[in-house]
Amino acid sequence: MSVKQKQLLLSELMSSSSFVSASFLAKKIQASKRTVYVYLNEIEEAADKANAILEKKTGKGIRLVANTQQKQLISKYMSETTLREMDPERRQATIIKRLLEGQTLSYSKLADEFFVSRSTLVKDMKQIKSDYFLEEAVLSSSNEGTSIKTSERSIQSLWRNYLSKQFYMHNSRLPLHVTEYSQFIQMELEMDDSDAQFITLHLDSLGIRFGLADYYRMQLLEFLAVFIYRLKKAHHHQRSSGYIFERVSTLDTYYIAFELAQEIQEMLSVVLTTEDTIFLNDCLIASGIKNQMSTDNYAYYEQVATELIRKIGTMMNEDLTEDSYLKTGLINHLAPMCFRLRNKLSLQNPYIKEIKKQYSMMFHLTWYGVVDLEQIVGRRIPEDEVAFLMIHFQSALERKRDIRKILIVTQTGLVTTEILERRIKQFLPSVHVYESLQADKLGDLDLNKVDLIISSDALQLDTPPVHLLSVIPTDDELKQLARKLPQYFEQTDLQSDKNDLSNQEHPLINSLSRRLSIIRGSFNSSEEVIEQLAQPLLEKGHVSENYIGSIFEREAMSSTAFETGIAIPHGNPGYVNKTHISVCISDRKISWGDERVDVIVLISVAKEDMEHISLFIERIYEVMQSREKVEQVFIEQSDQGLYRYFARY
Repeated sequence: MSVKQKQLLLSELMSSSSFVSASFLAKKIQASKRTVYVYLNEIEEAADKANAILEKKTGKGIRLVANTQQKQLISKYMSETTLREMDPERRQATIIKRLLEGQTLSYSKLADEFFVSRSTLVKDMKQIKSDYFLEEAVLSSSNEGTSIKTSERSIQSLWRNYLSKQFYMHNSRLPLHVTEYSQFIQMELEMDDSDAQFITLHLDSLGIRFGLADYYRMQLLEFLAVFIYRLKKAHHHQRSSGYIFERVSTLDTYYIAFELAQEIQEMLSVVLTTEDTIFLNDCLIASGIKNQMSTDNYAYYEQVATELIRKIGTMMNEDLTEDSYLKTGLINHLAPMCFRLRNKLSLQNPYIKEIKKQYSMMFHLTWYGVVDLEQIVGRRIPEDEVAFLMIHFQSALERKRDIRKILIVTQTGLVTTEILERRIKQFLPSVHVYESLQADKLGDLDLNKVDLIISSDALQLDTPPVHLLSVIPTDDELKQLARKLPQYFEQTDLQSDKNDLSNQEHPLINSLSRRLSIIRGSFNSSEEVIEQLAQPLLEKGHVSENYIGSIFEREAMSSTAFETGIAIPHGNPGYVNKTHISVCISDRKISWGDERVDVIVLISVAKEDMEHISLFIERIYEVMQSREKVEQVFIEQSDQGLYRYFARY
């Protein structure tokens, strides 16, 4: 029996207000009906203790009748009875939650409680440190045990990290909409209905007032929920560093934070200090609530945005300087982004994995484009922020191209629509998505401007044509859609308008045969490979001494490995004197981040060549999309074949 299955069954009953059959539950948790009935007996006992009802009716199924407080009690009772069955992941989750609650934990007591050895708990704590305590030494050990000793700001950051990890652990996916995540957080933090309703009310109000995107609303939900949860337990923020504290009163968003702080005090009967309100203001800014910039500030960010547009546009071989939407969007994004970076406030991109996989070339071009911006901000720009910036340029590129207009329609929330949209673009890179929306909004649109509707549900429309597709379509479904596009559009020329590298006349391309080196052999680690590839460049003067360190620093922020068995590390172009591509082909796969790879391509691009990087980098990203191509180009070819692939003869 699996604790995860039991938790999934309980979650399904708690989220459903109607009867569900045992067969449905068995399929949902991937267990037999017999196992489901065993779990239901345990849940029924917990429900009785909580004065709730697990209702069973022949022909209808099973239904849990319980209010929020009763559901919280049921979860608590179920957790207490499953300690013996806990897998390492859930045991670690229980331990970190207790630490976050301020408990001091001893190995001996935990060993007795969880029925595991001390060595097992040492492994658990090592994993917890890896998952939660990378930047700061916040764990303190004494004769009494282990506890967390750090600032309130860091504690709340750890709580938010915990909530996002727990949702993923329980559901094996990210939250699809704010309501779903809000209900989960309420259960996890055991919040009163009144507190949860207060958060929902103000989240909706701020979201509408400032036009917040879904990912910003998700983040603001985490901020407010953890902030109020900690206030209720009388935890307050200490005086911030001079930069924030001295300047916060001049920020134009501070009045919004002050008003919200007043309502929190009045409605929830808690007291906020000045430092609490300052932190609340930081949360609002980090969540995309825009302050009205002064003329000087606007001019500054306009200049930064203009240079970024020029640089990345040149890399993409597209003139984007006339795109006012791109410029405005970047200016509005850069201001809060720089604030977050300077004040160490992180913003997680919920689709970072999909973006890196499906838009890998655009993602890395954007990363190269923001290298100078890192020097301006004085901070490394993490991959989540690079991905947000990339979206602006990806959208601008699609606006630039004269392509068909397609409407994507689903019955569920915006996040689901975006997932479907990304899958479609993966197979149809030249298709311009006109708009994505829910089915009940169709009546507000002029469908004469739409060439095709792709929907997850049947629609009664005469025109335009409607193509049915699953919410998360398979590759076969998308290939079938691609085959049908010509008849939908009454044309056959729907191929991607990627640049034809064979027609490019540029010295960088013509000299690649002299800028390429290849090594083959047996290697033990990513560190060894990087040293083997980069050290010759240093000896020849192609890079400066800081370059190798910048590669390791980049890998520490985010692994550059892909599931197709290839890694594409790169360092800071500011340390590169001469552009070079270094290829390593290993006899066996080695660990690289969370992946295992046998092909490594180190891209070292000098600043003077940055604007022409797309002339050859596209070839690398064409290959990395499939394992078959990786093997065909790198492993099965001779060195001479690789030279011919990267350089035009």
